[in-house]
Amino acid sequence: MNESIRRRFADRVVVGDGSMGSELVGRMEAGAALESAILTHPEVVLDIHLAYLRAGAELIETATFGASRTRLARDRAGDQVETINSTAVKLAREAREIAGVDCLVAGAIGPLAGVIDLDEPEGPSIIAAAHAEQAQILAGRGADLLMLETFFRFDELALAVKAVREVCDLPLIGLLTFATERPPHQYAEQARVVDQLADLDLLAVGVNCAPGPMGALEILRNTRQTRVPLAALPNAGVLSRRDGRVYMPPATPAYLARFARLSVELGASLVGGCCGTGPEHIRAIAEAVGGLKPRPHVATVVAVSDLDIPEDRGRRLESSLAAKFEAGEFVRVVQLDPPKGTNAEAVLSAAAALARHPAVDAVDINSNPLARLRMDSLSLAAEIQRRTGLETVPHITPRDASLMGLQSQLLGAWLNGVRNLFAVTGDPSQLGDYPGVHDVYHVDIFELVRAISRMAEGYDCAGNRIGDPPVFFTGVAVNPAVDDIEHEADRLKRKIDNGAHFAMTQVFFEWPPWERFLEIFGGKLPIPVMIAVWPVQSLKMALRLHHEVPGIEVPEDLIAAMESAGPDAEQVGRERALKLFREAPTYANGVYLIAPFKQPENVIPLIDEAMS
Repeated sequence: MNESIRRRFADRVVVGDGSMGSELVGRMEAGAALESAILTHPEVVLDIHLAYLRAGAELIETATFGASRTRLARDRAGDQVETINSTAVKLAREAREIAGVDCLVAGAIGPLAGVIDLDEPEGPSIIAAAHAEQAQILAGRGADLLMLETFFRFDELALAVKAVREVCDLPLIGLLTFATERPPHQYAEQARVVDQLADLDLLAVGVNCAPGPMGALEILRNTRQTRVPLAALPNAGVLSRRDGRVYMPPATPAYLARFARLSVELGASLVGGCCGTGPEHIRAIAEAVGGLKPRPHVATVVAVSDLDIPEDRGRRLESSLAAKFEAGEFVRVVQLDPPKGTNAEAVLSAAAALARHPAVDAVDINSNPLARLRMDSLSLAAEIQRRTGLETVPHITPRDASLMGLQSQLLGAWLNGVRNLFAVTGDPSQLGDYPGVHDVYHVDIFELVRAISRMAEGYDCAGNRIGDPPVFFTGVAVNPAVDDIEHEADRLKRKIDNGAHFAMTQVFFEWPPWERFLEIFGGKLPIPVMIAVWPVQSLKMALRLHHEVPGIEVPEDLIAAMESAGPDAEQVGRERALKLFREAPTYANGVYLIAPFKQPENVIPLIDEAMS
């Protein structure tokens, strides 16, 4: 069977199908889970297969692009991986029998690098296991070949091929996708990546989805390898969204037919479509290439000049805070909360007062603390720096935006002079009985830190080169008061491995928890650390912190002392903060002070007294 499939690709141009996802979006109710359509709308999936076969498709893909255990688990359907993949193959084979045509059933497998961080220590093994499991089910239920498609990272596709090869010997097709970019396009560079696929023992290699028909043609034109058949299954252009629905590109069937003919002239043996292509597009493609044989691909040597990227681009830090840590200075930072509305004058006035104090090195700016809406920390940071000249450390969290959105914000922040970041998970939003229901969390904290590091190296979250990169001095949180400090230490190590430059602690009020934490690292962290100092102003606040705020423990002796002090409880809290402040140089590289609510400049006398 495998040899028969290889001969088919060598002897004729094979017409693939179009997009299963686009068709499902158009036929199912808004918001329906496409990955589970096999079980919830099997008749719709069957009809789509039949429509493509009647249009002339000779290869149809199972509706399993997102049916790996890892992806299904996001919709709480991870336990249905066997059922969904098995049923998908059954429906595709049933469509072939009903249509009575000679076609191939390809088991579709999509990437996981956008769901699991491939750069994390456990990432590759988790991803490989998920790909292998899905491939084994698809092969075992009767798929003729497997289509590894829309992979945006070569290393994950190579990992997937290796994992799949360990569980089945079906022919494999490997397809990469490249995010659409404005000119100048990087087609030659992208073609080099496609060329590398020829070394992976694949039936055919090429591109699907982005960058669309014209971009796919340019990538084919620039490929050099001639050993493996080429494949091109692009989308029909750029998708759009209105009124909560996704609308397909306007590319006509005639345009896709022209693309198919040109693809064959460039050596393609498999042509078809992805997002936005339907049965009418496949009919036009089939008519355009019917009876054609693949043309031998002629490698064209293209001279590509080296990109002008300085050798130290990914290592340059422009943060004065980083310079002070490097010089061994003890750093003092004050934390501020952004305003709830558009009037930031109070915060800006406090920042100006802090900027005039010679011992204050920067201000640290919260990002929607307690998941309550406040002014954007990055924008406020830029304005504070513009008005006062004082360096800032704005918080950034994956709670409020997708990874692309966060990276876009960071590019803007860099343009406006921000050079430091504090990356935190962020408190979950709370709305009635559904905490966190509106949170994004496209990535976790480890992936966020890694993404910031990759930007400094000159790459976005999809692995595409960016222009002049932002090289932030990135901080992360650490909490020595948790029950499992070994786990917390491991989390910090992972953050450091992903590119964290410094750490800031959660609030604590005595040294033993921090001393126990430092022991795990041999007495000193591998990166600079700032200790949180909070002059608690009342017994009521101390009790709330201890009993209602996760991760903060107020010692019993401090609570008892504040209770005994009665109206002087604020002074007790202040004295404890002074003690920590004065002793901090023994344990850390700096402190950050949590300023009094609504009167942040009132922290200045505490700084003066601590340094006297």
